[in-house]
This record gives sequence, C-alpha cells and structure tokens, in this order.
Amino acid sequence: MIRGLEHFSYKERLRELASFSLEKRRLRGDLIVVFQHSKGASMKDGASHFTRACSDSTKGNSFKWK
Repeated sequence: MIRGLEHFSYKERLRELASFSLEKRRLRGDLIVVFQHSKGASMKDGASHFTRACSDSTKGNSFKWK
C-alpha cells in the first residue's frame, strides 16, 4: 500500500495514481499476446490460429480467424 492512500477506495486510489484497473490491465495484456501471436511471434511447430484473408472484405485487415 502506498503511504497516504490507505483511506481511499480502490477507484479513488486508481484515480489519484492515474492508473488503470486490474481488469483493464489484464485485457491489455491479453490483447498484446493475441497481436504477437497473430504476427507469428509465438508460433510453435509452425501452427497458427490465423490465416491470410483471400478477399478484400476485411477492410484493410489481412488476418482472419481460422
């Protein structure tokens, strides 16, 4: 606990420290992992959960769920 913030609620402490909630930090981490995996950073044995889209209907996104 940070000295001087003991009496604040969780939301007040986050606001005082200009920080994000644990839920948002976990979501951000999950999104980073998905992005890295989609770019091939963590592929094992050549397996991928993403394929290149064969059509132009993805509006600029060339990745598509497999």
